[in-house]
Amino acid sequence: QTDPNWSNFLYDDSERQFNLIDFGAAREFPKKFVDDYLRMVVACANRDRAGVLEMSRRLGFLTGEEPEVMLDAHVEAAFIVGVPFATPGGHDFRANNITHSVSNLGATMLKYRLTPPPDEVYSLHRKLSGAFLACIKIGAVVPCREMLFKVYEQYDFSDDHLEVLSNTG
Repeated sequence: QTDPNWSNFLYDDSERQFNLIDFGAAREFPKKFVDDYLRMVVACANRDRAGVLEMSRRLGFLTGEEPEVMLDAHVEAAFIVGVPFATPGGHDFRANNITHSVSNLGATMLKYRLTPPPDEVYSLHRKLSGAFLACIKIGAVVPCREMLFKVYEQYDFSDDHLEVLSNTG
C-alpha cells in the first residue's frame, strides 16, 4: 500500500495499533528489486559506502559515471535515511529531521544526477516518507534496526550467490 494519507488508517485504541483500511494504491515490486532494495537499506543502516554505491548502481539510482561530488551527496543522503536503522534500541523519530537533512543535499544531486531514480521507488518512497512523517507526528519510538534485521535474516533472497551484507550492530 503506497498512499500515506491518514484517512487510509484506523487506530485501534484497545490494541494500540494502526490498521490499514484502504488498499487502493497497492502495488507489487519485482523480486530482484526487493532483494537489492533490502540490501540497500542494510548498507544504509551500516553506513557501508561501498554497499550503498553497489546497490544504487544495481537498482538504477546511479549509472557508474557520476562525479565524486554526486556520489558523496548520494551516499550521505542514504546514510541520513538509514539513521532510524543505524543503532540498536528504539529510534525516536522526533529526535532528528531526516527530511530537512536530505533536502540540503538536493541541489547537488539535481545538478549531477545522470539518470532518474528507478520507477519502483516513486511509490515506495512516497509510502516510506509518509510512514516516517506519521512516526514523527505521533512521537513514535520504534526499534527499527531490530525490525530490519529480523526481516533481513528471514528473507529469502532469489540470488543467494551474492555476498550477504552483515549485521554489524
